[in-house]
Amino acid sequence: MRFTIDQVEAFILVARHGSFSAAGRALGRSQSTVSMAVANLEIALDADLFDRSTRRPTLTVAGEALLVEAKALYDRSLTFERHGDALSAGAPSSVSVAVSVPPQVVRTVFTGFSDAYPHTDVHIRNPAQGDAARMVSEGEASMGISFAVPDYDDSLAFCQLGKVIMSHIAHRNHPLAKIERPTFDDLRAYRRLAYDAHARTLPTSEYLQSSQTWTADSYDALIALVSQGIGWATLPRVVVRHLIERGLLVELYLEAYPYTDWIVSVDLLWQRRRRFNAAESWLISEFKKLKITEVSPFGQSTTR
Repeated sequence: MRFTIDQVEAFILVARHGSFSAAGRALGRSQSTVSMAVANLEIALDADLFDRSTRRPTLTVAGEALLVEAKALYDRSLTFERHGDALSAGAPSSVSVAVSVPPQVVRTVFTGFSDAYPHTDVHIRNPAQGDAARMVSEGEASMGISFAVPDYDDSLAFCQLGKVIMSHIAHRNHPLAKIERPTFDDLRAYRRLAYDAHARTLPTSEYLQSSQTWTADSYDALIALVSQGIGWATLPRVVVRHLIERGLLVELYLEAYPYTDWIVSVDLLWQRRRRFNAAESWLISEFKKLKITEVSPFGQSTTR
């Protein structure tokens, strides 16, 4: 069985317009050309697609059954054609972005990218130990989104995208939840649950030590542990806000920060000397336009 996409297209348009002549006009071809294309498709499939005994061709039972698959096949062929056009125009097949912050804070950029570059794949990398800077510096990722650190390698350029709130949280029945303003000594008396990638790198994290620490390499794992009352944790508020609002988790407002939240910056990183292709340049430009901001429970915005 051999058929062509042109034959499939003719079949679909005859079914849509109800006549060979109308399908021909839609395709810019003669009626006889369209009729021949459909006839050859019927030969290839060994099935009659239209009943031609009436004034207007009507789909047979086989035609109705095959029309759905024909449309899916034709749509795939158009996608294939557009993908080839994009590659010939220089669009890259993929880009890699190291993201060591909650993806929620940058998802709008990726949504826009999916529309702007529908045929370019995106590899979102979760850096080990949160070291997005290393991945970008060594060329493992085109760019990185990371919580700010004091010093970057000289090969890297960066800009701040905004700031997020880090919440100290515990289960509502945890002993720390009963203390109005926990001190660092109070925290140290209980098990700390730390996101492994940030346990030692975030600003002021040296204050958040404990005699016993469990680490995990995913936010979901830590949230599950905190929700079981196993310990307390410090996590981006955006990933636990729904549990705080439901009353399952409680925010711990520390004595050391009576008038503000613990706020950390989010940076965009890239190699100074890297020559970006069009898709990478689009991402860099859109990330720079992004303003990551939150409003704290005290009504304070993280950015102005």
